Amino acid sequence: MQNLSNHIEGLGLESVEDYRQWCARNGFSRKLNKHWKQRCRERSFSQQAVAQERLERRKRENRKPLDILRCVCNGELTEDQVTQPHLKRLCQLVRPKRGPQPEKQINRQALASLLAHLHEQRAKFFDGSPAIASLGQLHGNTFVEAIAVIAAHHSSWLRAIEDWKPRSHSSSRQFASLLRHLFVQFDDMPLFFDVVWFSGWTKQAADRRSWYLHVGRGQNIRTCNLPITFTKKMSHHFMHAPNNLTIEEALRWGQVHGLGGDERLARATFGTRLTESFDHDDFWSTVIRWFASHPMLDRAHIGPIVDYLHYQRFVSGHAFVAPGNREETAPPQPNLSMKGRTPEVLLRRVNEWHRTLANDNRHQVRQWQSFGINGFEFVEGSQQNGTAKRWTIRELLSSNSLTCEGRQMKHCVASYASSCARGHCSIWTMEVESKEGITKTVTIEVRNATRQICQVRGKANRLPTEKERQVIQRWAESAELRLATYI
Repeated sequence: MQNLSNHIEGLGLESVEDYRQWCARNGFSRKLNKHWKQRCRERSFSQQAVAQERLERRKRENRKPLDILRCVCNGELTEDQVTQPHLKRLCQLVRPKRGPQPEKQINRQALASLLAHLHEQRAKFFDGSPAIASLGQLHGNTFVEAIAVIAAHHSSWLRAIEDWKPRSHSSSRQFASLLRHLFVQFDDMPLFFDVVWFSGWTKQAADRRSWYLHVGRGQNIRTCNLPITFTKKMSHHFMHAPNNLTIEEALRWGQVHGLGGDERLARATFGTRLTESFDHDDFWSTVIRWFASHPMLDRAHIGPIVDYLHYQRFVSGHAFVAPGNREETAPPQPNLSMKGRTPEVLLRRVNEWHRTLANDNRHQVRQWQSFGINGFEFVEGSQQNGTAKRWTIRELLSSNSLTCEGRQMKHCVASYASSCARGHCSIWTMEVESKEGITKTVTIEVRNATRQICQVRGKANRLPTEKERQVIQRWAESAELRLATYI
């Protein structure tokens, strides 16, 4: 009897009577005592039927996208009744929610009228492909989801949607035009700002969109609730930052230029902790001023110096006070400042710190679970003529492996043990095997939350070669990661 119950449940049915009716509809015997081979045929038939139904649903979704979207807006379809991920997420977005939300609820009527007009104008917004390729499969990174977010802000529309017409065949240009029609008063919004509409439904994304609306009404970015304090000069450079930057990078771009730095210095901060967090900005502003005052410092040293300063000033240590009992200690130099420092002495301290990390056994006791990102293997060349190469990318899952990696590659990756243990980032090593043996090539940092490859460094902090970039790009595509534009 238990086997029968499991079989009925496996077919997606709830009762014996449902099972008898299902058998009658599909040409199977209605009796309950069946041979195991007969039950296997029934399970196979059920699985094929489910797969065929999903295929038919997907065809209907692609054939009549507006009808499907209208049903979603009216609450007639749930996430269990659609197949494509962006439609499932849209169903969740339009569902009424209880409790405080980071943004207003989506107005279904506004969303339906918006979708109808866009469909009438033949706007290219209705497939589920990523809107911004560099963001990959990030939730919210489709035009349909972004349109739903726009509908949540219908009270902020400056012009009627009926007055908008596309003037380009490019979907990205059409969307940029739509945003400026609805939200921008003077048409001076930088293009990099558009990314906030594809960043999902988080509190941070909602804050970024409030900046967009504020600036769109003709207000200054300085009067937004920014994580750092902007001057007029910083605000000017922020608004003129390159179009391919993220919001975080654009903030640092404006700050670096406002503090006397140049484009090379601004781009050197990308991928460091300076675009990962804006905490302790009073201190980091002095660091940026120091970098700007030493323009001949090789910008390849920016990342290692930032890691060193962060570790010395903000990373707490641990001291064992009894067997199995340890207490948190203060950072090595909690009052560290940049006053009076010279590049030569600072670089010497950074190198000494690297050597200390490589030989510090305290960093060899931590292990953590993989975040779930797939590794990578790629073979090129020919085995017959001796040109075969096997590239592999694998995750490092202990402080011991980070220490060994840092020792061999002569950089400070061992300092990332705490961040890896907390799941904030993951560290990967790329190796290449040829007839000469196995060689380490680069170390890779991935920000887990955004699945972004944010830093790639070779031996002694060298930048990756073009070939190494190509292999990493292959990995990014297969593992659904996004590669930062500055790499």
